[in-house]
This record gives sequence, structure tokens and C-alpha cells, in this order.
Amino acid sequence: MLRSVAVAGDLDDFGEVVREKGWPEYSPNPATGLLTELVERFLTRFPGAVAVKGPDRERGTEEFIVEIPGGEGLLEEIVEECERIRREFERRFEGEVTISIGVGVAPAPRHRLVPERESPAVRRALEALREAKRRGGNVVVVRG
Repeated sequence: MLRSVAVAGDLDDFGEVVREKGWPEYSPNPATGLLTELVERFLTRFPGAVAVKGPDRERGTEEFIVEIPGGEGLLEEIVEECERIRREFERRFEGEVTISIGVGVAPAPRHRLVPERESPAVRRALEALREAKRRGGNVVVVRG
């Protein structure tokens, strides 16, 4: 059975960071601009990857969801790329801006009549993201 991989990411406590740093909320700032670039790179790295939510060049990307239909064979590479994204935030912002990422693996829907946000892989990725947030953020959690 074909299995899809979805990745959901969200900048941790970002409203608070924006207030502390005096960054704009609704236009790109250093963190949302970086995440836009990294998500765009992610999309080009994995053929067939589809942006369900984000990236947003106009406002900056605070959160994203990407699905890779049939991507189960790439799971190790996908998780490695997620860790690279997480480490890049740590390095660039010295821990002041962090990101939580959830990765979900599930059977691919047989047809695309259901909105992509509701695919089983996306649901699992969002569950993994919530778990990452509960752990305190700045972590990649895989659920499959």
C-alpha cells in the first residue's frame, strides 16, 4: 500500500518573540523570511512534495504543512532535512527563535476527494507537531 509522509512545522512562541524583538507581525521578518526559504528548498528537494500550507513570501512563513505522496521510502532523508531546518534556527538565532516539527506517515488516500489537510499523513503530522510543542518545542517528532 502506498504511504505518504507529511511534515508540519511551527515557530515556537513566536508571538512573544515578535513582541520582544519588535519585529513586524504581518510582513517578513528575519525568522519568517528564513522559514520561507527553508520550506521552498524542502519542496524542491523532494519531487512530488505539495505545500498544503505555506510558504508565504508576502507575509513570511510562521507555520507550514507539506505532504509527500508516496514518500515513505524517503522518510530518513525527510527527517534529516527537518533536523537541518531545526538546527539552522538554533544556529542563526542562538536559541532565541526555535521551531517544532512533526512528521507523519500514513496510507495515502485512494482518491483526492478529501481536502489535503485531512489526509491521514497530515493528521499524523499535526499530532506529532502538538507532541513536539508539549515537549517544550525545538524538536522533531515522528509519528507513523
